[in-house]
Amino acid sequence: MTINYIIVEIDEAYKNEIDGIIVNSTIESVAHINRIAKVVEAPSFTILRKGDDVVVHHNMFRLRNGMRGQRVQSDYHIEDNKYFIPFTEVYMYRRGGEWNAIRPFVFLKPVDFEEEVSNGFTITKTDSNSHKGKKKLRGIVKYLNDEIEAQGVKVGDEVLFSYFSEYEFNIDGETLYKMSTKDILAIL
Repeated sequence: MTINYIIVEIDEAYKNEIDGIIVNSTIESVAHINRIAKVVEAPSFTILRKGDDVVVHHNMFRLRNGMRGQRVQSDYHIEDNKYFIPFTEVYMYRRGGEWNAIRPFVFLKPVDFEEEVSNGFTITKTDSNSHKGKKKLRGIVKYLNDEIEAQGVKVGDEVLFSYFSEYEFNIDGETLYKMSTKDILAIL
């Protein structure tokens, strides 16, 4: 028997509606899968406690199509709105209103390109190093873990990160990149 899991519950697996507008109607869209859940049970040796909110991998709650085309629950589904989640798929937790990244993960806010207003038009300065209007491979540290903090990185530092290391999350309405501590290359 293993105890390397927590039990969580969610309101819904997908966030397909925003302000009364349907934004998604498929089970394939990763962007609309819920990634935040509430801890129901956790082993006592972990940092996580009952009642904590956690950010987890999107596939934990993802529906899929079965062998005959019918919709099937996630492999991590237990019953109703409860799921078991491996510790390796838990990236951050919120207790007392404050988010905390779990080692080895860190969350960065993407750096926007500067905008300029000229003759009533807004011009966003971009170059070949842009991605979705953001500076490529750069971020502002929003949530860090103890490992990277010990290396001198602080919340608010602008950092350079490695290629293909960022995974986009929406946390409390803010777009953040999740990555591993090893992907932070330098403080700028």
